[in-house]
Amino acid sequence: MITRITKLQGLQILDSRGRPTVCALMELSDGSIHKASVPSGASTGAHEAAELRDHGSKFSEKYYSGTSVYQAISHINNEIAPRLIGTEPSTLATDNLIVELDSSLRHERIGANATLAVSLATAKACAHLARLSLAQFYQGAGPLLIPMPMVNILSGGAHANGALDIQDVLVLPHGAKSFSQALSWVVAIREMAAKAGAKKGFVTNLVADEGGLGIGFESSDQACAFVSECIESVGLNPGVDVSIALDIASTQFYSDGSYLSRNSGKKYSPSQWSDQLVELVKAHPIISIEDPFAEDDWSSWNSFMNEVPPTLQVVGDDLFTTNLERLKKGIAEKSANSILIKANQNGLITHTHEVIKHAQNNGFKTIVSARSGETEDSWLSDIATGWSAGQIKVGSTHGSDRTAKWNRLLELEATQECVFSQPF
Repeated sequence: MITRITKLQGLQILDSRGRPTVCALMELSDGSIHKASVPSGASTGAHEAAELRDHGSKFSEKYYSGTSVYQAISHINNEIAPRLIGTEPSTLATDNLIVELDSSLRHERIGANATLAVSLATAKACAHLARLSLAQFYQGAGPLLIPMPMVNILSGGAHANGALDIQDVLVLPHGAKSFSQALSWVVAIREMAAKAGAKKGFVTNLVADEGGLGIGFESSDQACAFVSECIESVGLNPGVDVSIALDIASTQFYSDGSYLSRNSGKKYSPSQWSDQLVELVKAHPIISIEDPFAEDDWSSWNSFMNEVPPTLQVVGDDLFTTNLERLKKGIAEKSANSILIKANQNGLITHTHEVIKHAQNNGFKTIVSARSGETEDSWLSDIATGWSAGQIKVGSTHGSDRTAKWNRLLELEATQECVFSQPF
């Protein structure tokens, strides 16, 4: 007997910052219900898919200052649902239908928050029908590859009211032998950072959107040195057991061809800014750097790749925005060697999967990432595992929106046949 979609409903829920976001509920004829909630970013790239909010429309909810998502929900309930009800769940068929309804590259009309919610709910329904976890549904046969966690310790930029010039200082526990061991290490480092920061007289009660500490260091150099000290203080070896990753988010402070340091007030040309980053990488156990340059400063990306060691992971987030054509340009121009994958930058799960497969087929390292506005949904952990991403970036270890993802990975490691990723 064929199982069909009997109901599809969109509804407005809240993300971890108290802002509205979209949830989709898909009911099947076997009585099962499959729910998918979508995230929302703060540091958003200009080229990513467009979420639809109600600013200035008849749907606008004044108590949410126009950020409500009732238009997007209306598109799910009144346009997508009537076309899907009665059909057999298929991720490809659902995503093709959505493209038919809204052929714009960024899903501006229907809204990428609506399209992704339906796309993900369909994927969950398909995994259910296959009697598999979402991770195993995408992985196929064989052991699951549990990704290496990349975890926020310090946060600044758009995530913490500019506490640092750069957006995040993170750690990668690449010396760990299992995900559970890796997570225990970063929990210890995060707690040590709070204690050590308080002892040094820093204000440590500001927690950023993703759970990192919003400590106001005078420079990125000082912030990296502080994190290295914390790694050592818990009995681990910086650069051997645990290394540093940086999210620069340079688009946030790029203007008129220059990079403006909020900490020092200095303006840097692209080449001067590159020199600053190269010195930072030389001075500290940094193995990954994300968005070192602005999203359309392509020439600086290429020059930087020629200056840094080939072992450094140079990650494009705003540069690529999980967009296949931008990724192809970056591969051709050798602008980076790694990509951050965010499903809501793309808007459809099948198209997001195509981007990560293309990156992997071209030798790129891949990191599946959460957003600053998250929910308790844990599908991110499943797709990072099922797509063999190798790395996952969720935020810190505080907040149920973050721990839901970590806990799902702990569950997969404890209950499934798994291997732990060693990307470095």
